[in-house]
Amino acid sequence: MRYLIGKKTVLFAAKSGCAFLALLLAASVCMAFFKADRVNADSQVVISAVTRSSDIGPGDIIIVDVVANHMPGITEFGPVRFNYDADQAEFVAFDQGKELTNYAYTETQTKGELIVSGMDQMMSVGTDENGEETISASFASEEQVVLFTVTLRIYPNGSGDINCWISECGSFTSPEESVSVSIGSGVTLPIKRGGLSSNATLSSLKVRGASITPEFNPNITEYTCSVELSVTEVQVSVIESNSWAAVSINGNQYLNVGDNTVTVDVTAQDGINRMHYTIHVVRRESNIPDNALLVDVDGNTYTFLDAPEEAVIPEGFSQTTRYINGYSVPAYIRDGVTSVLIYLYDGTQSPGFYFYNSTAKTVIKYEPENTIIETSQILKSVEVPDDVMIPEEFKPAIFDNGTMLLNGYLNDDGDFILYLADENGFKDFYRYNQTDGTVSTYRFADKKAELLYSYLFDVFLVIAIIEAVIITITVYIIRRMVSDRTSPRPKRV
Repeated sequence: MRYLIGKKTVLFAAKSGCAFLALLLAASVCMAFFKADRVNADSQVVISAVTRSSDIGPGDIIIVDVVANHMPGITEFGPVRFNYDADQAEFVAFDQGKELTNYAYTETQTKGELIVSGMDQMMSVGTDENGEETISASFASEEQVVLFTVTLRIYPNGSGDINCWISECGSFTSPEESVSVSIGSGVTLPIKRGGLSSNATLSSLKVRGASITPEFNPNITEYTCSVELSVTEVQVSVIESNSWAAVSINGNQYLNVGDNTVTVDVTAQDGINRMHYTIHVVRRESNIPDNALLVDVDGNTYTFLDAPEEAVIPEGFSQTTRYINGYSVPAYIRDGVTSVLIYLYDGTQSPGFYFYNSTAKTVIKYEPENTIIETSQILKSVEVPDDVMIPEEFKPAIFDNGTMLLNGYLNDDGDFILYLADENGFKDFYRYNQTDGTVSTYRFADKKAELLYSYLFDVFLVIAIIEAVIITITVYIIRRMVSDRTSPRPKRV
């Protein structure tokens, strides 16, 4: 009886174990199946062409967005090949996706086709815990993303339908997962013939060198933007929604400081419908962008300012505009001088001119009384540190070069030297040429070495003299001995 019970127990346990293993295997298969489906779904990117246009006729603009259903951290995409009916419409414009500002685009446009590729310029590169390189895209979205926008215009004789489609997707590269790409839907719109067009809207409105607010919409008629003080005229570019609409632009020239009103009037082909767009252009009172700051290599912060009219500019410098620390600011340059002169405020001292070296990120205050401007460097007079010794033969002296008083040191040979610091903060003695005003690094002679050489010279000179006397005496004695042997003296009896 005990044997039968034990046997049944073992058999039950074996069956239970097999059932558990089967259940575990089934669960693993299901998990793998669902996991595989989920990965494939997440990594599937579908590229489609969609349009914002609906009722179109001959001469009308059609705007087509090429969209991805989502962007799973793509670092590079393309080539995406966009096609359209070249016998029905002409190419007008290409615009990059507004969410993809970190991407560098390349596009090739031919009749009926536009080929576009993009690469993430702000991707981050690092290393993982194993020391292997890791790459992360700067942008990712689970929502639909516009890759680029194409603007087309229907020909005046266009009829039937206009078709736009994607013929190739290329590849979409993600360092984090495998991505497959497929082609989605295209666009087909009927071209409706009718009478005269009543469309008086614009499909695009831009101000060169400025951003308008709010973002352009054909049905929004009032915008604002700002330009620098140096701008006295703005270039307004527009694209009419219908090619037969007449456009008139006024007020974009002779801008005053402060508020200006630029108007864009559009009259439809029928001569009845009109649209009036207004751009409020603010010409700033300063050439400096708002909150423009400069941070030097030491972490010091400076504020960009406009130089006052009475400010004295160093000889040979001319005014221009430079991009510094991401801002377009007025600067003064001179041929051969690496640094640029800019007007700054450090928060404590009075505002003034500073020399800025974009390579070294150094900022040096320009002080006419002690700043020497060389062809390739800016040197500024500084105090000699206590641990730097000045040879005794140099005495403090002042030299007037006609524009500044130079405090330095002079020796009996006429060498006038200065202690100067360059743009990188390196300090040294420089010899000042009083004739042409140039400077060069000065190296002091080693007086100890000179004294040693002089002493050795004197010692060897004495030794040489002694040797000469000894040789002379020796020669005299030898000659005397030879003379006595060859001509002996007679002996007295």
